[in-house]
Amino acid sequence: MPYIYSLGYQTHQTGAPYMRALFMDFPQDPKVADIRDEYMFGPAFLVAPVTEQGATSRTVYLPAGTDWYNFWTKEKVSGGQTVQVAAPIDTLPLFVRAGSILPLGEMVENTGQVQRLAKIRVYPGANSEFAMYQDDGKTYAYEKGASSVTTLHWDDGARKLTQQGVSVGSVDDLVEVVGR
Repeated sequence: MPYIYSLGYQTHQTGAPYMRALFMDFPQDPKVADIRDEYMFGPAFLVAPVTEQGATSRTVYLPAGTDWYNFWTKEKVSGGQTVQVAAPIDTLPLFVRAGSILPLGEMVENTGQVQRLAKIRVYPGANSEFAMYQDDGKTYAYEKGASSVTTLHWDDGARKLTQQGVSVGSVDDLVEVVGR
């Protein structure tokens, strides 16, 4: 939820949708211009829904210019190619762009519970930043400034995550680097 909540904040700030066609993120890749059944969900996720009844796999085009990680298997795949992906009824084909930073919350049973940050998952392969937004999640106090933004920065060469702004605690204790 921290990832999705932060996307909502970014949309509020910029007007840019967090669900968008691939050509918006990959304008240099001519192959994405007419792909109508895949989309980006924020800067990290490429979503490829299964649209054929009874299908248990599908082809997915991974845009060029970056590497991708299968969210479920954590397998790293080069962009600029089409791959065949298993898609059983309970598994949505989902890929994460290399360099992505995903803040993940603890499990909660309802919106009355405070959701704490459980981990920050990093998909190595590029330098990146992610602005993580937080407020109390219940009131309109954010309208009076009761909110915070923590900028998370991944330095791929140093393989280190740092933070600026309001501290979320020790990022070293929270970070999980995929592929380590």
